[in-house]
Amino acid sequence: MNFLLQDEPAGVPHISIKLLQLFGVTGRPEERFRILPVMLTYFFFIVVPKCFFGYPDLEITIIGTAELIFQSNTFCGMFLLFLNRHKLAQFITQVRTFSLTVLRESPPAVVQHLTTQHDFIHKITKIYCIVVMFAAHFYVLTPLLSTLYAFYGTVRNDNVIVHYTLQMEENFYGLQTRTTTSHYLLFGMIMTPTIYLCAFTGTVKILSICNITMYCTLYFQLVQLKLRTVTQDNTFNRQEVKSIVVMHQDALNCASLVESITSLVLLQQLLLCVMIWSSMLLYFTVSGFDLNFINLLVLFAFDTTETFAYCYFGEQLSNESARVAHTVYESGWETQTTDIQKDLQLILARAQRPVGITAGKFCYMNMKQLGIIVKTTYSIYVILRDQF
Repeated sequence: MNFLLQDEPAGVPHISIKLLQLFGVTGRPEERFRILPVMLTYFFFIVVPKCFFGYPDLEITIIGTAELIFQSNTFCGMFLLFLNRHKLAQFITQVRTFSLTVLRESPPAVVQHLTTQHDFIHKITKIYCIVVMFAAHFYVLTPLLSTLYAFYGTVRNDNVIVHYTLQMEENFYGLQTRTTTSHYLLFGMIMTPTIYLCAFTGTVKILSICNITMYCTLYFQLVQLKLRTVTQDNTFNRQEVKSIVVMHQDALNCASLVESITSLVLLQQLLLCVMIWSSMLLYFTVSGFDLNFINLLVLFAFDTTETFAYCYFGEQLSNESARVAHTVYESGWETQTTDIQKDLQLILARAQRPVGITAGKFCYMNMKQLGIIVKTTYSIYVILRDQF
């Protein structure tokens, strides 16, 4: 499957659709069982060892807990997307119809904006995939290189006991992975593909949510641009205005589906993000600068980027939806005929309803909410720090 081949019309998040198909979220019904080995890997290689086999000291306990929360956010988020696969199928059908209609019936300026923004989103998606790939390589290979260095030092000095650096802090089913070479090699053979799976799953989750949100934002931009194009001469064509009404309603339907698909995932992100940040900040306070510090810093950067992206793109979606009403106000609608005024008033009424992505329908994900998350995290971190 060529993920970079644009085999969908401009305006369709084709890379996310193909990536989700690998997990059985999109695609044929018989492919939905692909999610099963992913979740079994998460349960038996991450959850069970971290929850039932303990940790040797406080610092490693904090690291292991932070990693568990981080990976739970990733895999459970993907599973929530899987549970909403039927709504995702509706969304894909809706955006295909919307995009084909825009390409076929809209003025050249609108089509140009659609294709340009589609190419931009495609490029940003590829760049993000490359960045995550390098980060995953760093996270996997750095502990191995550190272990080789430690092993080399042990060979040169027989009085030194080697302590291997693990790719993920956990006591793996009672194996002596920190001191026994054979156990460490077995652990590495299992955890290396597991960590790559974690990175891939997290990438697919964040790209899917961000992409569908960005495309919904683009749809509202197209509504505004078409409205400005149609009314630039202060003349209104009744048929064209009606097509804008339909176009705006289709964009609202897409946004409603996106909100429904991502609602529980973002609620989980909001809650677990506070826990992840708090535990990681606690570790940064009680530990020194070492390899575990660097690896945890990579996870911290990834989770921060993810939360920021959801809030930023959520705010962009809300803003572009609201700007539709401003575009109608600026079009001189009050000077038009009664029939056209009724159509434009319908757009106004619909555009005044809040649109965006929410965390479980409790709050909208925007930059203001990001500030609240940061303040809450710091408050919890201060409480935890005082306990230690």
